[in-house]
Amino acid sequence: MKHTVLAASILAGLSGQALGATYTLSELPRFEGAKYTFISDVNDKGEIIGAASSIFNLPIDISYIDFEDADIKDAYENTKDSYETIDEEISFTLEDIKNGAAATNADANSFMLGFLSGRANNAKYQKIQDRIALNIDAVSAEEQVLFDVQTQDTNGLTRSVSNYLTSISEDGVIAGWGSAPFSKTTFTPEGESEAETFFVRDWNSRGIVFSPQGEKITLAPEFSEHGGFSIANDIKKLDDGGYLVVGQSSVGIPENRQNNYDENCDDKDEPLAVCAWQRQLSSQFYDLRAFQWKLDENFNVVSTANLGLGLTPKDDENDAFVSAALATNKSGIAVGYSPYREGDDLYPYGVAGYFEGGQFKPFKTLENWYELGKATDINNNNIAVGYMAENIRGSVLDQYAFYYDLNEDKYVQLPYFFKGSKTVATDINDAGYIIGQAEIEKNSSNRRREGFIYKIGDTKITNINDLLPCKDSNGNNFPYTIAEAIKITESNHIYAIATKTVERRDRLGNIEKDSKGEIEYESVTLPVLLTPNPNGEVDDCAPPEAETYERQSGSWSVLSLLALPFVWLRRRKLTLARSSS
Repeated sequence: MKHTVLAASILAGLSGQALGATYTLSELPRFEGAKYTFISDVNDKGEIIGAASSIFNLPIDISYIDFEDADIKDAYENTKDSYETIDEEISFTLEDIKNGAAATNADANSFMLGFLSGRANNAKYQKIQDRIALNIDAVSAEEQVLFDVQTQDTNGLTRSVSNYLTSISEDGVIAGWGSAPFSKTTFTPEGESEAETFFVRDWNSRGIVFSPQGEKITLAPEFSEHGGFSIANDIKKLDDGGYLVVGQSSVGIPENRQNNYDENCDDKDEPLAVCAWQRQLSSQFYDLRAFQWKLDENFNVVSTANLGLGLTPKDDENDAFVSAALATNKSGIAVGYSPYREGDDLYPYGVAGYFEGGQFKPFKTLENWYELGKATDINNNNIAVGYMAENIRGSVLDQYAFYYDLNEDKYVQLPYFFKGSKTVATDINDAGYIIGQAEIEKNSSNRRREGFIYKIGDTKITNINDLLPCKDSNGNNFPYTIAEAIKITESNHIYAIATKTVERRDRLGNIEKDSKGEIEYESVTLPVLLTPNPNGEVDDCAPPEAETYERQSGSWSVLSLLALPFVWLRRRKLTLARSSS
């Protein structure tokens, strides 16, 4: 396959970091207006979508806030006390914030973000989402606006919406989902004489498709009362020129949830939109189903389909049931998760499986009611990947990755780095190489995860960091650690999220310094491309006693991986488990 102009420019223009290792690392563009940049999908042309979080200089609307209220005064005093415990003096007052300091003083901005975050479920306070969607090319990462709007209250976008781009087709059509923006309104509760400020929105989530020309196509839910709910997790271009999108849609409301709404939402104490929003904060407000939308070549929705559920609810089961499709292949086989019932045994948490003929089929014979899991990807050879686990008394235990061959009805658990290492498979290419991430530390309350690669048929998985050099071009320790492996192409190029130590920046984007004037540093996430190096060898970075697992942990030959043809980029998508918003 010929390299596209964009792909070639990425190869030529980004800073390579290989010194004889089996993979060359190139740092992809980061979004300059945030600390963290992620990727979620790539297509054959090298077009990348992703996200950024910890956005600098988020807008704070103070116009409605009563700075004499005890709530904000107490929050300020608590913050002031925390400064004093570390022998520092707070750099702002509430009067400063009232006069606009949240836009100029990073500490004031951080205080207000924390104050608002603690009241995220209170409709009387501004809503802020600290994540944006991105389009990434060879030189920059630019914001992609989904449903947000401009407002005078924030002198720009409201920054009150969810933003997720999840999949991009081979010809650049993007799928994802987001929420409606919050707007500020006044309402006088029954029996009161003064109007109060409330923040309201029209709906919780909508799937969306972007054409290559930027046209937006909203994917309506099957059931839209009180706003409804839909998300798009994957998109594939079909041979007829149309597109197949899979995700999730609301299909109804359980009777007890509707009764609760009818009894409490009377437009007396608060606006109806607030009452609906508060109930939608629970993931059990709507019945949600794995869902499919088919679009023609002009992006008209020509058909929709409820993909099904792994059980038939009984008459006395009034709670919501949730299934979701996370990925599909070109044959239209969708995979994801659903609660499941076998005889009288109910598996309520949702287990990994596939959807066929309006029915859900689990990938494995289930043995315990507390099993759970999700299928995260399926290749064009009908081999799916994902993870399974056990949920015992609220604790997720023994989480392992798997692959399932639909052609042979064959379920295989992937190896661990060590027994008890929680492992997730995120992507598989058509050649049978699987990537994901797994815990690498045995004795830690907060176990670190790193990316792995595995070839179907092998006995071990390999830590991707073992395929990178030990030193950079200056002889220093290699500055990147692969934390998550996101995409693997047919040529075994890997798109991943790495951690790297950089200058620390505050909430306004300024470089931070300590009391001595020295620059402080922190670890951030950033997107990288790993390109196979046919002349490389695995470096021996540490003595055997320093390793937590064998350095050469994979049994497959590195040369066999490199011998595959360099096709540059194939499209796949990662959407990890999401039961609902």
